[in-house]
Amino acid sequence: MTMVAMVLGLASCKQEEDPQYHNPTTFTVNEPALQNQAFRTAAEMTDPETFNIFCSQPDYGYSAICDYSALVSLDPKAPIEDWIALPNTTPSSAAMAIKTFELGVAVNKLLNVVDAEDFANRNLGNQEFKCYFKAVCEIPGIEGSRIVSSNTVSYNKVMINYAEKKPAWIFICGDVANIETGIANGFTAPSAANLDLYKNNFALYEPEDMIGEKLYVGVFQLTPKADAANPETSDPGNPDQCAQFRFFTELLGWVPDASLGSNEADFYCLPVTDKWEAGFSGDIVAKGLGNWGVFITTPQDVTIVVDQPNLKVYIKEGQHEVTFVGRDPEFN
Repeated sequence: MTMVAMVLGLASCKQEEDPQYHNPTTFTVNEPALQNQAFRTAAEMTDPETFNIFCSQPDYGYSAICDYSALVSLDPKAPIEDWIALPNTTPSSAAMAIKTFELGVAVNKLLNVVDAEDFANRNLGNQEFKCYFKAVCEIPGIEGSRIVSSNTVSYNKVMINYAEKKPAWIFICGDVANIETGIANGFTAPSAANLDLYKNNFALYEPEDMIGEKLYVGVFQLTPKADAANPETSDPGNPDQCAQFRFFTELLGWVPDASLGSNEADFYCLPVTDKWEAGFSGDIVAKGLGNWGVFITTPQDVTIVVDQPNLKVYIKEGQHEVTFVGRDPEFN
């Protein structure tokens, strides 16, 4: 009986110690130690400079893996829906590091800045602003777990540059032509000397609603190889007769450093002819020099999506408008 009592006691203890989720009721953000130190926000999206906001984890009943972010306003009494969200460069950390560029973009919006000329005319670059912040915490995938800090903290001497988010881009290189200009690429060297050619004709851009996500979309025309277009020499089974292409994040020449390819091997061809009409999706090899290839005998339009962080490529025959569900493209 003593042994049974001990077992029951242990079981009862274990049951009481099992973590049980509950919605937190309190959440606060810490006053910044450097709140009175002046700093200026970055003007360029690529600038890595950050500032910090610290908070503790709300009580969810257990030590949960959370996402942390911040909200900013120039008016601490503004309705919460008027505050602007600021992403955390380290989302799972309560010691938030937020890019000053993101803060600059947000303050420009809060000041209703129209453009760079409006910014200059209002002399906003020479003023100090007191920016108010709230912290946000939520557990990904758990509805109702989002909580905003009950208190507000501030940085009191923020100076801003004009800043706006602009779509980033990558380049396509290969047997492709720009549909509007008719200019063909033909594997023109991806070098700095050809930047204008590539930027004006062979760039895939981030959609306006996906800026910063490194999801790139482009519509081009594939140009057939001469042998493939000639009925006497045409051979659908020959990869060398495929219209081929790959991508570059920068124009550094024929080196792997900035290349996004189908394979590590230089000018390897991965044929996707039997898949591209219905829609092809596959893996990208970072620093890969291989190509994707489609056997065609006449010029064909194609819509391409490149997901750089996840190293995925999506290829669909024809001209399509692309929307996203999460990071998954839909070709409309």
